[in-house]
Amino acid sequence: MKIISLIGIGAVIGFVIRQLVNWLSIEEYRIQRGNLLLEAINIISVVWSFQNLPLHEAFIFSLIVAVLTGISIIDYNTFEIPILFIAMGIIFAIFGVVFDVITLYAALWGVFVGAVLPMIIVGMLWLVTKRQGMGYGDIQLGIVLGAWLGPMRMALTLFVASLMSLLAWILVSLLRGFDRDRAMPFGPFLSFAGTGIYIGSFYYPEFFYLLILR
Repeated sequence: MKIISLIGIGAVIGFVIRQLVNWLSIEEYRIQRGNLLLEAINIISVVWSFQNLPLHEAFIFSLIVAVLTGISIIDYNTFEIPILFIAMGIIFAIFGVVFDVITLYAALWGVFVGAVLPMIIVGMLWLVTKRQGMGYGDIQLGIVLGAWLGPMRMALTLFVASLMSLLAWILVSLLRGFDRDRAMPFGPFLSFAGTGIYIGSFYYPEFFYLLILR
Protein backbone atom coordinates (compact mmCIF):
# COMPACT_ATOMS: atom_id res chain seq x y z
CA MET A 1 0.00 0.00 0.00
CA LYS A 2 2.86 2.39 0.81
CA ILE A 3 4.49 1.80 -2.58
CA ILE A 4 1.19 2.45 -4.36
CA SER A 5 0.77 5.72 -2.44
CA LEU A 6 4.32 6.80 -3.30
CA ILE A 7 3.77 5.98 -6.97
CA GLY A 8 0.63 8.12 -6.89
CA ILE A 9 2.44 11.02 -5.24
CA GLY A 10 5.28 10.84 -7.77
CA ALA A 11 2.82 10.77 -10.66
CA VAL A 12 1.01 13.83 -9.30
CA ILE A 13 4.27 15.74 -8.84
CA GLY A 14 5.34 14.88 -12.38
CA PHE A 15 1.93 15.95 -13.70
CA VAL A 16 2.16 19.29 -11.88
CA ILE A 17 5.65 19.94 -13.29
CA ARG A 18 4.41 19.05 -16.79
CA GLN A 19 1.51 21.47 -16.41
CA LEU A 20 3.89 24.22 -15.29
CA VAL A 21 6.15 23.58 -18.29
CA ASN A 22 3.18 23.80 -20.64
CA TRP A 23 1.78 26.86 -18.87
CA LEU A 24 5.09 28.69 -19.28
CA SER A 25 5.20 27.64 -22.95
CA ILE A 26 8.70 29.06 -23.39
CA GLU A 27 9.32 29.58 -27.10
CA GLU A 28 5.98 27.76 -27.51
CA TYR A 29 7.50 24.50 -26.27
CA ARG A 30 4.90 22.20 -24.76
CA ILE A 31 5.11 18.58 -23.65
CA GLN A 32 2.86 16.28 -25.64
CA ARG A 33 -0.07 14.77 -23.75
CA GLY A 34 1.16 11.20 -24.17
CA ASN A 35 4.70 12.00 -22.96
CA LEU A 36 4.87 10.68 -19.39
CA LEU A 37 8.63 11.10 -18.91
CA LEU A 38 8.28 13.61 -16.07
CA GLU A 39 5.76 11.41 -14.28
CA ALA A 40 8.05 8.38 -14.61
CA ILE A 41 11.15 10.19 -13.34
CA ASN A 42 9.30 11.67 -10.38
CA ILE A 43 7.75 8.33 -9.47
CA ILE A 44 11.23 6.82 -9.31
CA SER A 45 12.48 9.82 -7.30
CA VAL A 46 9.66 9.69 -4.74
CA VAL A 47 9.73 5.92 -4.31
CA TRP A 48 13.51 5.80 -3.89
CA SER A 49 13.75 8.76 -1.51
CA PHE A 50 10.91 7.75 0.82
CA GLN A 51 12.18 4.17 0.89
CA ASN A 52 15.74 5.17 1.78
CA LEU A 53 15.98 8.66 3.28
CA PRO A 54 14.68 10.22 6.51
CA LEU A 55 11.27 11.83 6.07
CA HIS A 56 12.35 15.49 5.82
CA GLU A 57 15.27 14.65 3.55
CA ALA A 58 12.99 12.57 1.32
CA PHE A 59 10.59 15.50 0.95
CA ILE A 60 13.38 17.91 0.00
CA PHE A 61 14.97 15.40 -2.39
CA SER A 62 11.66 14.72 -4.17
CA LEU A 63 10.76 18.40 -4.52
CA ILE A 64 14.17 19.52 -5.77
CA VAL A 65 14.42 16.62 -8.23
CA ALA A 66 10.96 17.61 -9.50
CA VAL A 67 12.24 21.14 -10.12
CA LEU A 68 15.37 19.79 -11.80
CA THR A 69 13.30 17.65 -14.18
CA GLY A 70 11.30 20.70 -15.24
CA ILE A 71 14.44 22.78 -15.71
CA SER A 72 16.17 20.03 -17.67
CA ILE A 73 13.41 19.42 -20.19
CA ILE A 74 12.91 23.14 -20.83
CA ASP A 75 16.63 23.88 -21.12
CA TYR A 76 17.16 20.90 -23.43
CA ASN A 77 14.45 22.07 -25.81
CA THR A 78 14.76 25.86 -25.59
CA PHE A 79 18.20 26.68 -24.07
CA GLU A 80 16.40 28.66 -21.37
CA ILE A 81 15.96 28.12 -17.64
CA PRO A 82 12.76 29.72 -16.29
CA ILE A 83 13.05 31.87 -13.19
CA LEU A 84 9.89 30.25 -11.80
CA PHE A 85 11.63 26.91 -11.39
CA ILE A 86 14.73 28.58 -9.97
CA ALA A 87 12.56 30.35 -7.37
CA MET A 88 10.85 27.07 -6.49
CA GLY A 89 14.22 25.36 -6.12
CA ILE A 90 15.54 28.10 -3.84
CA ILE A 91 12.42 27.85 -1.66
CA PHE A 92 12.82 24.08 -1.36
CA ALA A 93 16.51 24.48 -0.54
CA ILE A 94 15.57 26.94 2.21
CA PHE A 95 13.18 24.30 3.55
CA GLY A 96 16.17 21.96 3.60
CA VAL A 97 18.03 24.37 5.87
CA VAL A 98 14.96 24.90 8.07
CA PHE A 99 14.47 21.14 8.50
CA ASP A 100 18.21 20.64 9.08
CA VAL A 101 18.71 18.50 5.99
CA ILE A 102 21.76 20.69 5.38
CA THR A 103 23.30 23.36 7.57
CA LEU A 104 23.16 27.04 6.67
CA TYR A 105 26.97 27.10 6.68
CA ALA A 106 27.19 24.33 4.09
CA ALA A 107 24.37 25.85 2.01
CA LEU A 108 26.07 29.24 1.79
CA TRP A 109 29.41 27.72 0.83
CA GLY A 110 27.58 25.56 -1.69
CA VAL A 111 26.06 28.65 -3.29
CA PHE A 112 29.52 30.22 -3.44
CA VAL A 113 30.96 27.17 -5.21
CA GLY A 114 27.91 26.62 -7.44
CA ALA A 115 27.16 30.20 -8.48
CA VAL A 116 29.68 32.83 -7.36
CA LEU A 117 32.84 31.07 -8.53
CA PRO A 118 31.36 30.11 -11.93
CA MET A 119 30.15 33.71 -12.37
CA ILE A 120 33.66 35.01 -11.70
CA ILE A 121 35.16 32.47 -14.12
CA VAL A 122 32.58 33.29 -16.80
CA GLY A 123 33.34 37.00 -16.40
CA MET A 124 37.08 36.46 -16.72
CA LEU A 125 36.67 34.24 -19.78
CA TRP A 126 34.43 36.82 -21.40
CA LEU A 127 37.01 39.54 -20.86
CA VAL A 128 39.65 37.40 -22.55
CA THR A 129 37.71 35.57 -25.27
CA LYS A 130 34.52 37.66 -25.60
CA ARG A 131 32.63 34.33 -25.47
CA GLN A 132 30.13 33.30 -22.83
CA GLY A 133 30.80 29.71 -21.80
CA MET A 134 28.00 29.39 -19.25
CA GLY A 135 24.56 30.98 -19.26
CA TYR A 136 23.06 33.06 -16.48
CA GLY A 137 20.35 30.45 -16.03
CA ASP A 138 23.04 27.85 -15.35
CA ILE A 139 24.52 30.12 -12.69
CA GLN A 140 21.08 30.53 -11.12
CA LEU A 141 20.71 26.74 -11.18
CA GLY A 142 24.06 26.61 -9.37
CA ILE A 143 22.44 28.52 -6.49
CA VAL A 144 19.78 25.81 -6.11
CA LEU A 145 22.17 22.90 -6.45
CA GLY A 146 24.84 24.49 -4.28
CA ALA A 147 22.45 25.18 -1.42
CA TRP A 148 21.13 21.62 -1.65
CA LEU A 149 24.40 19.74 -2.11
CA GLY A 150 26.88 21.79 -0.11
CA PRO A 151 30.30 22.94 -1.38
CA MET A 152 32.21 19.72 -2.03
CA ARG A 153 29.39 17.80 -3.65
CA MET A 154 28.66 20.93 -5.73
CA ALA A 155 32.29 21.06 -6.85
CA LEU A 156 32.05 17.40 -7.91
CA THR A 157 28.79 18.17 -9.69
CA LEU A 158 30.42 20.94 -11.74
CA PHE A 159 33.30 18.64 -12.67
CA VAL A 160 31.09 15.68 -13.63
CA ALA A 161 28.60 17.87 -15.53
CA SER A 162 31.42 19.54 -17.46
CA LEU A 163 32.93 16.17 -18.35
CA MET A 164 29.55 14.78 -19.43
CA SER A 165 28.78 17.82 -21.57
CA LEU A 166 32.22 17.61 -23.22
CA LEU A 167 31.72 13.93 -24.05
CA ALA A 168 28.22 14.67 -25.38
CA TRP A 169 29.60 17.51 -27.53
CA ILE A 170 32.26 15.21 -28.97
CA LEU A 171 29.68 12.51 -29.69
CA VAL A 172 27.32 14.95 -31.40
CA SER A 173 30.23 16.35 -33.41
CA LEU A 174 31.17 12.87 -34.60
CA LEU A 175 27.59 12.20 -35.68
CA ARG A 176 26.70 15.59 -37.16
CA GLY A 177 30.01 17.12 -38.07
CA PHE A 178 32.39 19.42 -36.21
CA ASP A 179 31.10 22.90 -35.37
CA ARG A 180 33.04 24.90 -32.80
CA ASP A 181 30.04 27.19 -32.27
CA ARG A 182 27.62 24.35 -31.48
CA ALA A 183 25.92 25.06 -28.14
CA MET A 184 24.98 22.43 -25.58
CA PRO A 185 22.38 23.02 -22.85
CA PHE A 186 24.23 22.69 -19.54
CA GLY A 187 21.20 22.52 -17.23
CA PRO A 188 20.39 18.83 -17.87
CA PHE A 189 24.01 17.84 -17.20
CA LEU A 190 24.09 19.83 -13.96
CA SER A 191 20.78 18.35 -12.85
CA PHE A 192 21.74 14.77 -13.68
CA ALA A 193 25.20 15.05 -12.13
CA GLY A 194 23.90 16.72 -8.96
CA THR A 195 21.20 14.11 -8.43
CA GLY A 196 23.62 11.28 -9.13
CA ILE A 197 26.20 12.60 -6.70
CA TYR A 198 23.53 13.06 -4.02
CA ILE A 199 22.46 9.44 -4.46
CA GLY A 200 26.09 8.35 -4.58
CA SER A 201 26.72 10.00 -1.23
CA PHE A 202 23.93 7.84 0.20
CA TYR A 203 25.30 4.55 -1.10
CA TYR A 204 28.98 5.36 -0.54
CA PRO A 205 29.02 7.55 2.59
CA GLU A 206 32.60 6.58 3.42
CA PHE A 207 33.83 8.19 0.21
CA PHE A 208 31.77 11.35 0.66
CA TYR A 209 32.14 11.73 4.42
CA LEU A 210 35.19 13.98 4.27
CA LEU A 211 33.73 15.98 1.37
CA ILE A 212 30.53 17.13 3.09
CA LEU A 213 30.48 20.05 5.50
CA ARG A 214 28.06 19.48 8.36
